Amino acid sequence: MVIGWMAFAMLALAPADFYIDPRLEADVLAELNRARADPQGYADDLREYRNGFDGLVAYSRETPDGIMTKEGAAAVEEAIAFLDRQSPLPPFGETGLLSKGAGDLVADQSRSGRVGHISSGGLNPSARMLRHGGGAYVAEVITYGPPDPRSVVRQLIVDDGVARRGHRLLVFSGQYRFAGVACGPHATYGAMCVVDMSATATGHPAAPREITAPIAALVEDEGGR
Repeated sequence: MVIGWMAFAMLALAPADFYIDPRLEADVLAELNRARADPQGYADDLREYRNGFDGLVAYSRETPDGIMTKEGAAAVEEAIAFLDRQSPLPPFGETGLLSKGAGDLVADQSRSGRVGHISSGGLNPSARMLRHGGGAYVAEVITYGPPDPRSVVRQLIVDDGVARRGHRLLVFSGQYRFAGVACGPHATYGAMCVVDMSATATGHPAAPREITAPIAALVEDEGGR
């Protein structure tokens, strides 16, 4: 069974009782689509973000107290170069079925404090989709820590500390045309967001003529988490 690429990212935020805006999920999807539609414009946003670094600590409007990173501004510079070369992509279509698969993991980890793609019941992204009557052909990215859409999407695109930049590659994969987002509290990192993506609205395989490139690699978090 081809699950696709899976990756998750964490920022060094202290545990906190973050307020989770009920609009966060819709805003994350909108921010992802903004980046896909205008990569060069998003690169300009990252140039502003890059200027807020002091060594490994990143200061921004969203995190004025600073966030500890692994690579400092170097990862941001690499993301800017990537975006400057990236062609625009169509927006992700929203689908409730993918959101349900993502939501199952949020509900599980909000209680357990676990991280990663496997639920406490042993279900991976494909298995969660199958429970809802969907298909197994999904990819998933997860962020832990940032409680606002700009920080969530920036974390995925900069991909600090992940050598192969699996989150970024997924966000800008033309193969994935649909996405579902679920966000909620997390016992250790304050907040988490899960984005499940697929070539189809249901997670079933696309018709052969719709498949642009097979994805069969499994990307793991380089930090060993």
